Amino acid sequence: MEETLQYTPVKPDKLSSSWTIIHVLKITTTRACWMQCRFCDFSHFVPLVGNNPVKPLALLNLVQTDPRLDGPYDLVKIRGGLSFFEPWSYFRSAIRHIHTRNPAPIQALSAVELMHFHRVEKKPFQELLEELRWAGASSLGPGGSELLWDEWRQDVAPLRLSAKEWLRIHQLAESCGLQSRASLMVFPGITGRHVHDHLAVLKQLRGLSVIEIKPFRPTPLFTVDHPHTLDLLAVVQLIRQELPHVLIEINIDHISHDMRDLLRGHGVSRALVTQEEMDA
Repeated sequence: MEETLQYTPVKPDKLSSSWTIIHVLKITTTRACWMQCRFCDFSHFVPLVGNNPVKPLALLNLVQTDPRLDGPYDLVKIRGGLSFFEPWSYFRSAIRHIHTRNPAPIQALSAVELMHFHRVEKKPFQELLEELRWAGASSLGPGGSELLWDEWRQDVAPLRLSAKEWLRIHQLAESCGLQSRASLMVFPGITGRHVHDHLAVLKQLRGLSVIEIKPFRPTPLFTVDHPHTLDLLAVVQLIRQELPHVLIEINIDHISHDMRDLLRGHGVSRALVTQEEMDA
């Protein structure tokens, strides 16, 4: 397997101009997390007790009263860190309230959170997923699939679930009627082997319909940011070659307009725009 990513320049007459804007309501459950993954902004601290107590979540009250939940959205995203105090039933009830207030599809939690509740409450994955579907979720979030390559995961997120565990949870989710969604984090130094191995895992999901690509950068991404921009475009090309039926999406909140044009022209067909963000 060739290590270096190869970007093939595309002629203007071969570029696609299709581009769907997805207006997102993003609900963050908690910014506290014990996993300490190096790429995640929820892992800046570990919640403590005693002198540094963590306040109980206000999520349930928020989703019952906040007027922003009545707005028109194309997608509601519920994600966050890992709570030490609130039980699974708390989050299930909150998702149910969101579903009754807003008709938009709900992307709720991820395999990472489900693994957490499976370990803490000893609930079978099947039961967790069926309850999530009952509450109104239409899909699992892609969290945990940043790069399904265990050597990389051991280096940057050793406490996170393995690639095999992530795949198993999403396969069960599909059997429960939940849609599969995945991501791919494009970081400086990513290789062709990383991407091919990642996509090889995703090919085992029968119902995978969307991959969200995530540029790993602390600042906005611009076309002049060589060579990372070429890596990003090369990754898009590999996804289109190996999984041509899958839609590719990216959050464009922090991407320059010229970069958006390049991505659209190379086959990124869905643009996520955070219309509202609610912190619990």
